[in-house]
Amino acid sequence: MQDNSFGSKLKAAGSYLYREGTVYIILVVLVIFFSIFNSRFLSARNIYNLVTQSTYIVITGMGICFVMIGGGIDLSVGYQMAVVGCVAGIIMCETNMPWWIVWPIGIVLGFLMGTLNGLIASKLHLFPLIVTIATSEVFKGIAYTITSSKSYSGMPDAFRALYKTKLFGLPLDVYLAVIVVVVTWVILNKTHFGRDILAVGGNKECARLSGIRADLIQTLCFSLTGAIFAIATLDMLSQQNMTSATTGPGTEITCLTAAIIGGISMMGGKGNVVGMVAGIFVMQMISNGMQLAGWGSYTQYTVKGIILLLAISFDAIKSRPKAVVRVHKEEKKEA
Repeated sequence: MQDNSFGSKLKAAGSYLYREGTVYIILVVLVIFFSIFNSRFLSARNIYNLVTQSTYIVITGMGICFVMIGGGIDLSVGYQMAVVGCVAGIIMCETNMPWWIVWPIGIVLGFLMGTLNGLIASKLHLFPLIVTIATSEVFKGIAYTITSSKSYSGMPDAFRALYKTKLFGLPLDVYLAVIVVVVTWVILNKTHFGRDILAVGGNKECARLSGIRADLIQTLCFSLTGAIFAIATLDMLSQQNMTSATTGPGTEITCLTAAIIGGISMMGGKGNVVGMVAGIFVMQMISNGMQLAGWGSYTQYTVKGIILLLAISFDAIKSRPKAVVRVHKEEKKEA
């Protein structure tokens, strides 16, 4: 019999907030906190900056969604972005190739780097964490080698049109980010491939025994993630108008923290796109609020590290299996 009392509904609401709604509570608290201590926080100009400067991180976060929900993790994000950005910068600044060719080259390059991560992790049965730490060093070496530690700036105006052209008062890359979010949501929630990702992330062996090609799904998650990272990199390049081997690293920590805050489990098989976007804005609000308060960049690193530690701890607590107590009743037979 279903209990429809007020107490049970309140308990159900509390349980939902604990499992899924924490990020939205944090978001509201941050808005209230920073707006009290700085009147500029809720100004139209600051909100505009917050939204427009978050686009490439939102796109990167969609890539993280695939790999983490699929039961993996990718710590090579930053240097994948560095490689794509440096290749794009070299093409546009030092060759006579047309600017638009950086898009297909960048996306294919990102796809290949992601595929490399996926193949090593799935075929050799290695932990994605270890694999991507190792490949991160490889990509780092490639980025520094091809640039000789130089930076590139002054991208063509046609390339920067993605950021400089506005529609209804917002840069085009905002709409690009929205499209990537919607497509990611549809894939994960409305397609067979999305259901396979959830199954593999939940339990890879059970998924394999159910007929799902688990290794292929895991590899495709990394491949798709790499391609999305490349899109995010080119958006970032159109915004910042410069790139180097140090442009990109650090993004992985922001996105990883945002993913955990947003409800994506470190164990895989659980998470949602909307929560990820909310988690990204939590991280961006924290950075923005600390900048307005005049906090130094080193203090911001400390705060973000603490937030990541707390987020991982909270995820571990939520993921713990509940203890089940069984009471066995012995029936006495009457003589």
